[in-house]
Amino acid sequence: MDRKRLVLPAVLTAAAAVVAALTLWPDPKDDLRGQNLCWGSLTEKTAGLLNDGEAGRTSDDVMDAGSGKPVEDDRVFGTVCTVIRKDPGGETYREQYALTAAAGDATTDAPKGATPLGDGHEGWLTLRSAVLRLSDGCVSAMRSDSRYGELTLSVAPRVTVHERWDAESVIPRSRTVLLESAANLAKQYDCAVQP
Repeated sequence: MDRKRLVLPAVLTAAAAVVAALTLWPDPKDDLRGQNLCWGSLTEKTAGLLNDGEAGRTSDDVMDAGSGKPVEDDRVFGTVCTVIRKDPGGETYREQYALTAAAGDATTDAPKGATPLGDGHEGWLTLRSAVLRLSDGCVSAMRSDSRYGELTLSVAPRVTVHERWDAESVIPRSRTVLLESAANLAKQYDCAVQP
């Protein structure tokens, strides 16, 4: 058989193999989103660190920050992830905290007495709220042309009541939630966690 006639089928077979491999290869973003809560950024274990002490399965709802309607796409900025505990039976739930992802041209100033996030991360923590500033690389990788991106954590009153308003108990847990969320978002979008 003529060798020239074998070249085209060989090239087409190789190209088909490459396309099939790329199509079937798992996307780490999809893996994290399928396994975790809040845009794929929190494991169920970490998401459950801040809780009201009552029974129930930890779950989440991701809503548009403006309309309050469920988010149908994979965007992060402009959304709020509310971590909830479903009551046994699953018909009602209790809000534990909200994690908001926002991009803009200004940052949120730390209130007086706030604890710095530390370890090279920009942000702050209080008993009821916390902010972590995302790296510039992550902000652009997450499809925003804004100057800054932040994750804001708002702890529900029932959680702080359960913890007897003890900042030494709540603040380290809030820090863990923010850091894991930022780290997993950085994995999904292939960007640096720290600025």
